[in-house]
Amino acid sequence: MKRTANIFALSLVFIIIFQFQAVAQNASAFVIGTSHTIASKILDEERTYILELPESYATSSKEYPVLVLLDGEVTYHSHSGILKQMVQGGQIPEMIIVAITNVDRVRDYTPTNYLTNLNGSSAAENQKTSGGSAAFLDFIEEELLPQVEANYRSNSFKIMVGISHGGLLVGSAYLSEKTSCNAFISMDPSFWWDDQYVVKQIDNIDIGQIQNKRIYVSTADKFENFDRIPGVYKANVNAHELFNTTVKNKGVSPENIELAYFKEENHWTVALMSLYHGMQFIYKGLRMKNMSNNSIDEIESYYKTNYNGAFLPPENDINSIGYDHLREENYSKALAFFTLNTTNYPESSNAYDSLGEVYMVMDDRENALRHYKKSIKLDPNNENAKQMIGKLQTE
Repeated sequence: MKRTANIFALSLVFIIIFQFQAVAQNASAFVIGTSHTIASKILDEERTYILELPESYATSSKEYPVLVLLDGEVTYHSHSGILKQMVQGGQIPEMIIVAITNVDRVRDYTPTNYLTNLNGSSAAENQKTSGGSAAFLDFIEEELLPQVEANYRSNSFKIMVGISHGGLLVGSAYLSEKTSCNAFISMDPSFWWDDQYVVKQIDNIDIGQIQNKRIYVSTADKFENFDRIPGVYKANVNAHELFNTTVKNKGVSPENIELAYFKEENHWTVALMSLYHGMQFIYKGLRMKNMSNNSIDEIESYYKTNYNGAFLPPENDINSIGYDHLREENYSKALAFFTLNTTNYPESSNAYDSLGEVYMVMDDRENALRHYKKSIKLDPNNENAKQMIGKLQTE
C-alpha cells in the first residue's frame, strides 16, 4: 500500500512538471523595451540604455517627444507603467522613453567632488568619484540624444526625470545652457550637495536660458523616515524651497516652476506620485484653454509658440469645433477647421470623413466624394464613408 502511494506521488510530480514545461513552452516573453549600447568617447566607456517606442510608432509617421529617465535599471518598469496609464487617459502625449542605466551614479550625477554627507560626516569612500555631472550631461546631449534622434522619429520637446542624486543632475541640466531639454522633473533632489551648490548657480545664469523651460520639484516631507541620516534631512527640504524661490526671484514665471510637498511620503516612496503630478504640471497647457472661443489663427499661433512648437492642435478638439460651426451653419468656419485637421493629420480617416461631410452639406458633391474616398482609402472599415460614397454615386 505504501509502495502504491509512493508511485502515485511520484507520478503526480511528473505530471505537474510535464504540465509546467508545456505551459512554459507555450509562453512568450512580454517585452516593453529594448536594450541598446553606445560607446561614449566623452565618458570613455560603453553605456547601456533601455528604449521604449510609443504603441502607435509602427503605424504612424508622426514625431514624438523624448523622455530621458535616469536610474533606468531601477525606475524604468514602474515609470513606464505610469506613463502608459496617463497616455491612455489622454493626460499626456505618447513619447519615446530613453532610460539610462548606471555605471557610477555618484560620479555622473554630482556637479563637484564633495566628500561630506548631509549630516556633516565624512563620505571620503562613498563619494570619492563625485563631480562628473558636466561630462555626463555632455554625453547625453552630444552622444546619446543624437543617436536616438538619428534612428527614431522625435520632435523638439524633451523631458528629463530623476530622483535623489538623479534629481540633482536634473537641476544641473535645467540650469545648463547646453541642454536641449525643455522640461524637467526633479524628485526629492539632493540640492543639499556641497553647501547647496546648484542653488547658488542660479545667480550666475542668464534668465533667458531658463525662463521658457518648465521644472517640477518634489520634496518628501517625511524626512524622519530617512534613517541613514536621521534628523537632518530637513536641510534638503530647505534647499528645495530656496531653489524654488531663487528661480522665481530670478524672473521665471510661477507658471513654469512648481514645488510640491508630499508630506506622507519618504525619500523612497515619493517617485511615482512625483512622476504623475510632474507630468500633469508639464503638460497642463497642452490643450489650449477655451479653444472653441478662439479663431483658427489664434489656435495655430498658440501651438507654434508653446512646447517649442512640438505639438499640433489636438485632432478631436479641432473636429469638435468644426462640428459646432457646422451645426450653426457657419460652413466657411467648419470647412477651415476640418481642413486644418487633414493638413495636420493626413493619415486620419476621420479627418477626411468630417471634411467630406461639410462639403456634402454645402452640396459640393465632387469634393465630398473625393474626401470620402480618401477616408475609405485610409480606413477600409469606415462604414459611414461607404454609405456616403454609395449615396453620392447613386443620386
